[in-house]
Amino acid sequence: MSLITTGSPSIDKVLGGGIRTGLITNILSDSREARFSLCYSLCVNAARLNSTSTVIFGDTQGIFRPEKILSYLRNDQDSNSILQQIRRLRILSTNVQMILVNYALQLHPVLIVIDNFTYLFLNEKKKKLSVQFSLRKHLHDLALSAINNDVAVVITNTISSKENKDTEDIFEKKVISFNELLNKTISNLTHVVLELKTVKADESRFSAKSLKPMSAAKTFFMVRPDGLYDC
Repeated sequence: MSLITTGSPSIDKVLGGGIRTGLITNILSDSREARFSLCYSLCVNAARLNSTSTVIFGDTQGIFRPEKILSYLRNDQDSNSILQQIRRLRILSTNVQMILVNYALQLHPVLIVIDNFTYLFLNEKKKKLSVQFSLRKHLHDLALSAINNDVAVVITNTISSKENKDTEDIFEKKVISFNELLNKTISNLTHVVLELKTVKADESRFSAKSLKPMSAAKTFFMVRPDGLYDC
């Protein structure tokens, strides 16, 4: 088991040293900026940890930006080799997502990230019970892959902010309610749960707290163009 630093010493401390290989870490966030920045930082640090391994970024929404990775490598002499280690896989369906790991393991990854884990499941026309069954199987397969191959698996999921909880749109309320139900299911089936919440959006300031294992400690960080900074 190895530790991958998040790029923030205070978040690493909350996580007991960083993201661990062999486990699934679920990152819950009400901010795309926070979750993406943390994932980019993890990808860079995982590539630095092992120059012979790859890093897989599963992109469910098509919003991965390699230039953001480059901004995190601004002063790194090995920026080209590190960038080549990070492979973005565009995921277009839940079927593709569920077999992602089988393909990814052939590339000998040290880290697999699946951003917005439930996005495709929520947007495909399937019954809610079928969605929950598929997600449980997917997480079971991911857990076995993480343990048997000593790979760190990081998934991200959105949580509702105060603004969209007060929405008047009945359809949106139903989607949000089901999404929150899935988040509870996923959190129960993952090994570590880290919650990121917006403190000041205009200053890109966020908080981080471990929900699993439960901890009262909370830390704060800022997102800047070249990485994460404690505050």
